[in-house]
Amino acid sequence: MGTAMSMGLETENDLAKYKKKTHSSNSLRIDIQQLGDSIENAINLVDSPKTEIWRECISCRDDHIQDDMIKTKCSHFYCKCCLVRLFKNALRDESLFPPQCCHKPIAASEKMIGPVLVQKHKEKAIELKDPNRTYCSDSKCAQYLPRKGAPTRVCKCASCGVRTCRKCKKRAHPGDCVYKLDALLEELADRKEWQRCSNCRRLIELSTGCNHIM
Repeated sequence: MGTAMSMGLETENDLAKYKKKTHSSNSLRIDIQQLGDSIENAINLVDSPKTEIWRECISCRDDHIQDDMIKTKCSHFYCKCCLVRLFKNALRDESLFPPQCCHKPIAASEKMIGPVLVQKHKEKAIELKDPNRTYCSDSKCAQYLPRKGAPTRVCKCASCGVRTCRKCKKRAHPGDCVYKLDALLEELADRKEWQRCSNCRRLIELSTGCNHIM
């Protein structure tokens, strides 16, 4: 009787040890499998190419990768080529400045249009804000002459070196300004009823409103 009970206890102990050992082996096998799956997923994540999102350019209507485009405030997308053309056109025609989409200005991004065009855009903004702009009196140059430092009557063009009078907009001269037109221009101005702006002294033509110059 005692022997039978002893053998029974030993058998139960052996069975418990076997189950414990089997459970440990299974847990280790599961941990190794999970580790293998994690490593495989990580490798696949590194090797797999990034999903590219394509958008339609509002200007040319072609599809481009979104990372190579700019999104405007009105949620439209422009490709680099169309954006550069938009900014260059605005530099040539001030009625198009600043570049806009849905009447909202488009930011000048160096990544999209380059630092040179961004700088020209900044310079054009300064020029168009000048209420009394002066341009080089040499018609072959005609560069905008920005105001720098204290206001002076005469300014020198950085491009060609010609000196221009800021008051009459003609080549620099001694004494008072003389607003004299050549014969043909004077005749045309009289016929068209052009007048001079009291501020910038340019000839202007009435578009709408009364004949008074404010």
